[in-house]
Amino acid sequence: MSDTAPAFDTIRKDEFQREQQRKRAKFTITPLSEIVIDDVEPEFLVEDIMPLRGLATIFGPPGSAKTFLALDLALSVAAGLPFFGKPVNQGGVIYIAAEAGAGLRKRVIAARAEKAIAETAPFAMIALAPNLGPKRSEAAALIADIKGQWPYALPLRLIIIDTLARTLSGADENSSADMGGFVANAAAISAAFHHCLVLVVHHTGKDAERGMRGSSSLNGATDCEWQLSGDDIRTVSLRKLKDGEDGLAWSFRLEKRQVSGTSSNRSRSTCVVVPETSPKPLQTKPTLPQPKGNRKLMLQAVYDAIGTHGEIMPIHPDLPRCKGVKRQYVRENAVSRGVGNPDNPDGQRSVISTELSHLNAEGWIRIWKDWIWLPH
Repeated sequence: MSDTAPAFDTIRKDEFQREQQRKRAKFTITPLSEIVIDDVEPEFLVEDIMPLRGLATIFGPPGSAKTFLALDLALSVAAGLPFFGKPVNQGGVIYIAAEAGAGLRKRVIAARAEKAIAETAPFAMIALAPNLGPKRSEAAALIADIKGQWPYALPLRLIIIDTLARTLSGADENSSADMGGFVANAAAISAAFHHCLVLVVHHTGKDAERGMRGSSSLNGATDCEWQLSGDDIRTVSLRKLKDGEDGLAWSFRLEKRQVSGTSSNRSRSTCVVVPETSPKPLQTKPTLPQPKGNRKLMLQAVYDAIGTHGEIMPIHPDLPRCKGVKRQYVRENAVSRGVGNPDNPDGQRSVISTELSHLNAEGWIRIWKDWIWLPH
């Protein structure tokens, strides 16, 4: 027994030395036996659609209500209110209004009133654009100022930067090096606050289908991306979610509200977000061959009729909140395109009805009673 004691002591000494080295190490290794999932630790800032930490973006063309949506999210997190029906991980929020600080104030007031949020909710804004580009970065000063001034007991959960372009002072967002500098600064800001997400409001380029404007370095670094599209009814598409399921979409509209200033009774108008649908999987586009002949003409007639006579369909459980068109306008358009035989009106109506039914069955269009619309 005395022969094994020194060896045992040596093993314990080696383990002790390794543990001390791990405590001092900058790059700590984690053995396989210690790689576990903490079930208690929250994973999402907004369940299923926004991660708890890292870098995320909301992007879309100008006028697509990006700031309205970001602000609605911010106040929901600060107040612990569901966001489009999804539970949130409540915490503090900083909104960096780099693009429109003065205009954001009335939006905050209107949104707070709409949600009946108390003034004590942990939300604060910064109405100045910090330089978060690669040269003369103000990221360290921003972190220090937030830590020094944060007045709430709840920790920060979300920092919103609106917009990316305004915080890239003198830098080129098309440059991978400059965008890489911004990404590094955003990562430093996120890391400075435990369990904190940095959410960046950004624009699409001339071709919205190509995604965010500028270098692809940003897309490669994000943990989550929401894309905005639509006019009257805005659609939010979850384009990317690391360690989660993307391909979800939800929608909202803007409604006008009046707010009053403190020094006068003159009211000012702004808008608030009103949810239309909750996050659901996107409908997949048809994989069938493109329609030909009369069916192709019929689909073109639908597109044109929606473009000319389309309107937001009435509220009904069987109708989505999007643009649709009455069947009569589609029929008139189809007739003008030569679908069916005009010398046989009954036969022509039958051909049009049959082709519409086929397009509906194949998933190109949707029909309910007298309404026709395109699936999203």
